[in-house]
Amino acid sequence: MAKIMIVDDMIVIQEILKEILNLKGHTIIFTALDGQQAVDYFKDPVNEWPEIVIMDHRMPIKDGVTALEELLVIDENIKVIFVSADESARNKALVMGAIGYLVKPFSVKAILKLIDSVIKEN
Repeated sequence: MAKIMIVDDMIVIQEILKEILNLKGHTIIFTALDGQQAVDYFKDPVNEWPEIVIMDHRMPIKDGVTALEELLVIDENIKVIFVSADESARNKALVMGAIGYLVKPFSVKAILKLIDSVIKEN
């Protein structure tokens, strides 16, 4: 199973994702409320890196696309799945290197299927 980071400014979304993913055997190693917290986590050399980052786009301080751009500079192989109600960022995120983009509200089946496909690629 995968080690996952969740980046979303809505704590309720974080909690729902944590519950679902833990039930499926995944480990949530970090949660962040904005893109800056995610970038800062990756910049700290003592932190264990996730295999997958699940990230919202519209967040305070640093949005998801900007955070993705910075994360890809740190490690071009970072696997980021976007989950956002904002479809306007879909094309930019996918062109930049996001491995998937789910529009909120999304089904549990959809997120689990996407995670499974990422795990199988590794």
